[in-house]
Amino acid sequence: MDSSSANVDIKKKQQQEAPTPQNTPIFSAPISGSARPSVPVIEEDMETIQTPGTASLLANNPQLMSMLQGRLGNLVGAPSGYVQTLAPDVRRRVKGLKSLQNKHAVLEAEFQNEILALEKKYLGLYTPLYEKRAEYISGKSEPTEAEVEDGVSDDEEEPEEDEEDEDKDAEKVEGVPEFWLTALKSHPQFADIITEKDEEALKHLVDIRMAYFDKPGFRLDFEFSPNEFFTNTILSKTYYYHDEPGYGGDFVYDHAEGTKIDWKEGKDMSVTVETKKQRHKGTNKTRVVKKT
Repeated sequence: MDSSSANVDIKKKQQQEAPTPQNTPIFSAPISGSARPSVPVIEEDMETIQTPGTASLLANNPQLMSMLQGRLGNLVGAPSGYVQTLAPDVRRRVKGLKSLQNKHAVLEAEFQNEILALEKKYLGLYTPLYEKRAEYISGKSEPTEAEVEDGVSDDEEEPEEDEEDEDKDAEKVEGVPEFWLTALKSHPQFADIITEKDEEALKHLVDIRMAYFDKPGFRLDFEFSPNEFFTNTILSKTYYYHDEPGYGGDFVYDHAEGTKIDWKEGKDMSVTVETKKQRHKGTNKTRVVKKT
């Protein structure tokens, strides 16, 4: 399956209804007309204290949402008995309205496909900017003077340099440390779900890229620098949509697949280790017991 990959523009707002992720998944997409799959925290398999409501359950469970969409889709067009009670002339007009709706659905499907094609086109145009952004963040290259000047806001004041700033310069910091952690924590959709435990791993996140497929769907690639938690360099999550559009002409989410995380020993962030001391009644000796 061919795909073109690039980073995700963190300046674009992510819509409430799906996909992407776009990231930062943060694009508006034809796929975005469907129920947006959630981007869970690393501890997505752990129990939570709060009891989610129905809306929250659907938003955080793409599989459940897809199943409900399928079940409800089977009800579309099913007779309710109401139309049969109408006068013959009215029933005839209702059939005409259904014909118009069917034609509208065809146009909507074409509309969504054209938006998707347009997004793919511009993702290719964005790619050089994203690649250069990754170089600046990692410290592989430096921005030009023209870019620096262009990046200064009209209302931005340059801070006065002092001895402390000179000491910081002497440290020779490479790139922009913790750029993606800062970006994600600044985004309203991610700020509340990133825990302190997550931050330790996300400090090593150096790039986020996105790839579209020929068929409806996309992949998010999260690149990490060497860290103490896992050996993977890239963690990917792929979102699949049905080939055929839904009743309204939009893309219908199917399922998602993620990379298996190769955790280092004792560093699995999805597992909570509970440590307890047990005292033997006979010998009065104590021992430490760890339970996951």
